[in-house]
Amino acid sequence: MDLPMASNSKQKRPTLKNSYLWSFMQARWNRRFGKTDEAIQNWVDLLNRESSRPRFKEVGYLIEVQALQEARGYLEQLESDSDEDIAEKNYLLSKCYLGQALIPQAKEKIDQAILKKPQNAKYWDLLADCYLELGDWREAIKALDNSMRAAPQNAETNYRLGMIYSFHEEYHEALRCFQGCCQLRPREFLYWEMKAEMHLLLEQLKDACNSYERALRYGGTPDLAARLAYCYVQNGEIKKGIQYYKYTLKYEPDHYDSLSNLAAVYQNLGRSQEALTLLERAKNIYPKDPILLNNLAFTLVHQGRTRKASEYYREALELTPDHPLILYNLSVCLTRKGNWQEGIDLINQLLKIDPNHSAGWALLGNIYDQIDQSEVAIDCFNKALKLA
Repeated sequence: MDLPMASNSKQKRPTLKNSYLWSFMQARWNRRFGKTDEAIQNWVDLLNRESSRPRFKEVGYLIEVQALQEARGYLEQLESDSDEDIAEKNYLLSKCYLGQALIPQAKEKIDQAILKKPQNAKYWDLLADCYLELGDWREAIKALDNSMRAAPQNAETNYRLGMIYSFHEEYHEALRCFQGCCQLRPREFLYWEMKAEMHLLLEQLKDACNSYERALRYGGTPDLAARLAYCYVQNGEIKKGIQYYKYTLKYEPDHYDSLSNLAAVYQNLGRSQEALTLLERAKNIYPKDPILLNNLAFTLVHQGRTRKASEYYREALELTPDHPLILYNLSVCLTRKGNWQEGIDLINQLLKIDPNHSAGWALLGNIYDQIDQSEVAIDCFNKALKLA
């Protein structure tokens, strides 16, 4: 019986170097550490290796890093008899063409992919991209509706539908989509926030408040709390509005809208000193906002500080000389100080901009009445009445 041959040398374990797995991992590592050019070369090398199956995964990575020409070159020379492979090839080619702004070619390829595999949701999503690039949002919606039929649990497609509808001011349809998102993923604050926005646009204030509350519960930002506060104030729930404005300012003390809006709430409640404190904080953030300067002046007028108020009004007018509200408010401020002629000049400037400003005509009538020009005053009052 033959004995096995003895050997003094150890068997070497096969190395991964130059294997497909090694090259693939190299590409992933290079991309992860920001070496995009090296990763692209790795994937191109992999595509050039012989394979019995198309290397769609590598093509996908090339498309992700915008190496579109390399991906396109491989796909255009790829041949296959499988319907599934043909569909995927045309889908990936469509992505390449779309990325290179070849929209008609992209649409042609994705149409071919859909003919082979109409049940694939991502194909319909890409067709929607093509239609949006072509400016046909109605057809994009039809494509996304088909995507939803293919994958009814896809909240992201529903969200995308909602965004398209809201952009085109079809708020009821957008609301329906965002409601669907909330049902599919009830703990995603962004979906509740968008649902609340649609309720607000449709003036459904109670529903908007409820949706904002849910959004905040699932991880919303201080800015979201400010939106909720605004919504409560608009709904007449002032205490809750103040509560959420304070919540926002606790976590974001320089939140400009909250400072300005809470000041307006306090001013309406007759708490002018609290309003003034908030407005001064806001002014430190954006000192050149004409509306803020107007609001500061308005608050000072209610404190009887008309001289300082007129300074803020004039500063606001330097920034926006023809703003009707600021012109009107400065006129009121000046008439309280007895500066009749300057008040008349400002009102005349306002009426040139907006001849139908009824409050402006009424104020002009009051000024002329104060300086004993009753006939002119009556004419102004009559014009104000006709426009009221």
